[in-house]
Amino acid sequence: MLENYDKNMNPKEVIESIQRKYGCQKKEALSILRKEIPKEKYFQEKILKAIKRAYPEAYVQKITLGYYSQRGLPDILAIIDGHYFGFEVKRPIVGSLSAIQGRTRDDIRKAGGTAEVISYPEEALAAIKEYFAWEE
Repeated sequence: MLENYDKNMNPKEVIESIQRKYGCQKKEALSILRKEIPKEKYFQEKILKAIKRAYPEAYVQKITLGYYSQRGLPDILAIIDGHYFGFEVKRPIVGSLSAIQGRTRDDIRKAGGTAEVISYPEEALAAIKEYFAWEE
């Protein structure tokens, strides 16, 4: 469910459709969606592959957090033609940004990098293309 990008997807409509299908309230519908939508790792892998395929010369890494890691770092970093891109990957509809992730995103932007919250490869590629179109 929601494994593929749909630019016209409306989260409210998806939740309401689950409510109608199961005859439940919003909270229950979100619980159903949390079980049905693949975990972040699924989306991260698709995004990594798409960036590497589109920009083979780029440095692209999944940030793995450990005990000594700084909290709030984006899940995926890409450096393309010297520009830093940080992508925090969230599951569609049910994923939410933590306060520290929001502050980190804002700090990256203030420092001149690109930081976005995304779910799909198309969103990452669009952010990269937008940056380079703006730069021209």
